[in-house]
Amino acid sequence: MPRAPLYVTPLVSGVLLCNAGNRVTELKTLEQIQDWCVKNNATDDLAAKTLLDALEPGGPAGKVRLGYTLLVPLLELFERQEGQWKISPTKAKRYLDVIAAIRRPVVVYLMGDHYDSSSQLSQELARDPHNLLAYATGPVPTSRYIGHGIIPFTLRSDPDIPVNRYRFEALRHMTRQISGLDASVRSHIVAVTLAGELHHMYPGFEDGVGEYDNIQVTDYGRESQAEFRGWLKEKYGSIERLNRQLGSQFAAFSDVEAPALDIRKSPLRTFSQHYDAYAAGTLPVFGWLWDPGQKIQKLDLYVDGAYHGPVSRGLGRMDVYRAKKEVTTPNTGFRSDLTFRDMPKGKHIAQIVATSGGKRFLLGEREFVIVPPDQSSTADSPAPKRLAALPEASTLEGVEYWLDRPKSLQDVYYNPLAREWDAFRAFQVNALLDRFYRIARSEGIPAELLYSHQIVSESNGAWNPVLFASDSSVSNTTPWRTGINQYGASPYAFEYLKKKHIRAYGVPEFNPLQGANPEAARNAFVQHYQAGAKFVSPFFLSVVPARLRAPDDKRHFDIAPDNPNDGADTLHSALEWFVRK
Repeated sequence: MPRAPLYVTPLVSGVLLCNAGNRVTELKTLEQIQDWCVKNNATDDLAAKTLLDALEPGGPAGKVRLGYTLLVPLLELFERQEGQWKISPTKAKRYLDVIAAIRRPVVVYLMGDHYDSSSQLSQELARDPHNLLAYATGPVPTSRYIGHGIIPFTLRSDPDIPVNRYRFEALRHMTRQISGLDASVRSHIVAVTLAGELHHMYPGFEDGVGEYDNIQVTDYGRESQAEFRGWLKEKYGSIERLNRQLGSQFAAFSDVEAPALDIRKSPLRTFSQHYDAYAAGTLPVFGWLWDPGQKIQKLDLYVDGAYHGPVSRGLGRMDVYRAKKEVTTPNTGFRSDLTFRDMPKGKHIAQIVATSGGKRFLLGEREFVIVPPDQSSTADSPAPKRLAALPEASTLEGVEYWLDRPKSLQDVYYNPLAREWDAFRAFQVNALLDRFYRIARSEGIPAELLYSHQIVSESNGAWNPVLFASDSSVSNTTPWRTGINQYGASPYAFEYLKKKHIRAYGVPEFNPLQGANPEAARNAFVQHYQAGAKFVSPFFLSVVPARLRAPDDKRHFDIAPDNPNDGADTLHSALEWFVRK
């Protein structure tokens, strides 16, 4: 049976703008241009339609069909009326009219995450700490990401939280309106993606994704911690069973505190308070490998001289690509996550072993120390076994590499309550996404159209997944279909989908970040077609006039022929090639 078409659906920034309005230089904001377009009945003159028609003349047809992603920020659908925020049917209708006007395949992106930050309502909600995530030290401040505002809205799914009351109301309104569209218009909708990138927060939103030594995570809000205790009670049933399983000594569930203190830096009343990047019992072993001659066939991890498992390769490392001129692809990362929960206390050694031409070479090694909860000495523990007499991989001509982590003699402490805390944080992400899904279903959106819009931290070699706590929201067991966002064109994405047994999927964000090699972007499109993706959404094309760009907008994700940042011009060329091929 031939496969269904692949829909290439770039997000179009400025999708409500018309060509004539864009040319009126007296108009200084997006809202002014949008209002001008409505007032002048310019719906048939949408700039997005002109852009798409130029990319794929003749309309969508064949095995690959060009459409677009229609971004609907849920909190922007409100306007203040008589002192209260109410849904504006007029604002909502503007988005629905786009679907009728463009008449191409469309992915409707119902955004309700931390990026939904531009409206007056968002700004008002940001002033109430009850709407926000919190570090152990207090509410998370607002921030910016490549010129866009970030508001750390809560991941709790309680419908009585003000921000949720508005998010869920707007979601109900839009899904109800979508379900009520004329069948000929509704038929253009190939997917509805829910919420956006739901994940926990951390300091330095733009650059902090690889922090391991001094992490802060969310959500330590009072209500969130109460939910954590309730979650533990439901899971374990009794405090006695929890204590047996965790080795703790709590008198009651009310005594449980989410772990938040690093044992190296703060005095603890009990060990259960300890928390850091490794406290849940996992130590990442990762680095980068530049092997243009493909001398190395595989990488393996050995621990204490024994085989532990294969090491994933081809992960994104934009930092390496940007720093080293000779490296021509960002996909140089390798990684293996070592679970040390059941390993004996004391010193151990992790070794990355490369196989080349049937011979083994040492790519890197690190000793690490598993420290008892009481921080007692491990000096008497036996020295770890290791693979000895392996030649260094540096003897292979043309091969460059570096082992980033763990640090030499990294000390790690396993706290079972930290494992539970991270599991609960993941539960919060899933619960909110599930609430979005159930609302959309209740308003008549078919299950096969509903996709998540989730980040896959695992495909980026140096990112710290503990910060996000979102990996479990991407699986083959969720009621929603999987939407994975790709930062770059890492081939590991396909290994990841296979490992997770995910077949029905889409790519709601396919960002540039893939370098100047045109073949990489072309191959990524082809591979997604072959893997059975329903849609791939390059992120993003823009029809916003240059005069309206924010002063700090560096055009990092602006896919355009005149933007060389991180391969954005290359991706534009590949996009044009793919939809016409």
